[in-house]
Amino acid sequence: SAMAAPEIVLHPMVVVNIADQYTRGVIQSKQKKAIGIILGSMIKGILHIVDCIEIGFDLSGQDVKLSVDLFEDDFNLHKEAYPANKVVGWYCTDEDLNATHAKIHEKVTSWLPSRKGEDRLKADDILFLLMNPRAKMSDEALPIAIYSHNLGVIQKYKIQSDTAETVAVVHTAQEVVDQKEGSKLVHHYENVHRGLMMMRERLQLITAYVVACQEGKVKPNNRTLRNIKGICNRLPSMQTAKFKNEFQGEFNDTMLLTYLSSITKNSSSLGAIMSNFNSVFGAQGRRYDTPQV
Repeated sequence: SAMAAPEIVLHPMVVVNIADQYTRGVIQSKQKKAIGIILGSMIKGILHIVDCIEIGFDLSGQDVKLSVDLFEDDFNLHKEAYPANKVVGWYCTDEDLNATHAKIHEKVTSWLPSRKGEDRLKADDILFLLMNPRAKMSDEALPIAIYSHNLGVIQKYKIQSDTAETVAVVHTAQEVVDQKEGSKLVHHYENVHRGLMMMRERLQLITAYVVACQEGKVKPNNRTLRNIKGICNRLPSMQTAKFKNEFQGEFNDTMLLTYLSSITKNSSSLGAIMSNFNSVFGAQGRRYDTPQV
């Protein structure tokens, strides 16, 4: 069961699917929530939450209404492709845990244990995943919390992905960047700039702590001071001639690869243009050889 798992692993495709459902709901039907069922499997005592299926809902009345029949159809199709996945809980998008989630959770805990088949889930094993869609880019933690069956205990989890998921997530991120104004390089440096600003804030915090310890305003913590000293001891090694030569060599290699990839891409585009030109004007005696890439 999910509650017996000593460790929970959340796969990134779950986050992508929930974000996609929320975005479509906001744009198409002005819905401010995304609700669905999370799926996973137990592997060597670790619960892997690998996928999710959205479910229709109606929260307008006093009673919570869920499109159970449509979910069962989608879940049966999912089981044909991924027979190892089982229902482990449900998810919702919102900023904080509130009374609405308690009402939905009560409905879910009365429905899932009553399902037929081996995928039936016990009420005490149902997990609840809450995702904050309005989190800021500057937030340090992932805006996702996983609660136990009573909505009172937050379960610890970690993010893990396989090769296929990594490729899919990277491709999705690139598609999002393509829809924005400006080049990918601009957005890359924006992310680098945000990272440097966050690092600067942390360095200022470390400096303020050391100064406060020297002035006697804060009681020194030996373990924290040792960690700070360990960070400082790494700095001189970054100023040696060997480091500069290695860094310069790596930088030159990277720029060379970028230049070669640009040449290859342009040559491929030129070859496609020549092929199209020959297809149109080849019969008239004007033909150009396609450059070899």
